[in-house]
Amino acid sequence: MKNIPSQHMQAKITPEHLRWAQSVDVVLGGNVDMGVPTGKNSAGIYNTFSAGNSSGVLIRVGANSSSEAVKWDSSGNLTLNHALGRQPIGFKIVDKDGTVDVWRTAVPTDKQITLKSSSPSTNVTLYVF
Repeated sequence: MKNIPSQHMQAKITPEHLRWAQSVDVVLGGNVDMGVPTGKNSAGIYNTFSAGNSSGVLIRVGANSSSEAVKWDSSGNLTLNHALGRQPIGFKIVDKDGTVDVWRTAVPTDKQITLKSSSPSTNVTLYVF
């Protein structure tokens, strides 16, 4: 099946349907991303991200002694403002610089997720979705 670009349909459908078709066109073109890196820390690791076009956010959580904007406290606890506007389904560790386990310690809300790290001296990048 040949993918017809959505702009060819522009004159034939309503603006609402056009936005939907453009969204489908992006997905079919393989342009789905979790987030776009916008900055690196002093070690060269991506630590800031703009929102991608998926329904989650990437967040770098630094070791408790790091210079990252978001970091574990000395006990490995963190209440994270995720900005999803809905209760997240969960999270995944997508990068880490040591052995660590991260788990949820409370039911997440539409604004926050509360996490605990087995190693507060480990940096991780989380995808909250």
